[in-house]
Amino acid sequence: MKVSTLLTGALASLTAAQSPAPYTDAKSGITFSTFQHSSGLFFGLALPTNNTGNTDFIATVGGKGTGWSGSVLSSFRKAAQYGSPAVTTGTFSQSPIANGTYVNSTHWTYTFLCQKCIQSDGTTFKTTDQTANIGYAVNANAPSQKTNVASTVTKHSDAGQVEFDLSQAKSDKFDTWKAYAAPKTAHSFQA
Repeated sequence: MKVSTLLTGALASLTAAQSPAPYTDAKSGITFSTFQHSSGLFFGLALPTNNTGNTDFIATVGGKGTGWSGSVLSSFRKAAQYGSPAVTTGTFSQSPIANGTYVNSTHWTYTFLCQKCIQSDGTTFKTTDQTANIGYAVNANAPSQKTNVASTVTKHSDAGQVEFDLSQAKSDKFDTWKAYAAPKTAHSFQA
């Protein structure tokens, strides 16, 4: 499972990346190292201070409620070739964090605990890494079936990589934030 697959359908209209910076969500109180674009779309990571042996992270994704990005729908995807990435399965899972998942008058946010998502084979990043290059692929076109987590998505109109300084994502409050997560869900969430 690649972290870039988390971003494929979620970041709908990015055209250029900015450097990640700390961001604290006002509702959940979770502090993330966050990649934010001038369009208002963002992706953030939170990790424990001692990340050795940990395979979990907390992520947030969201943006302004423009286009189809106002609806929260997620799935794990893995691209094996050019084309719509298929839904993938594995031992990893998402557990939504309710106080970090909301829609208000300015934006939407989906926050979740990603369990067993740091892969020892390096397909995401290693627990000992100081930085992580996280790829994204975006398209302004809506998925073919907006309410189906397995819906096909059209080829991206923009793609890139963002380098995260993982030290900015670490917090000694991680275990507190992790406890906010709802029970595990198998590979999908819809709000």
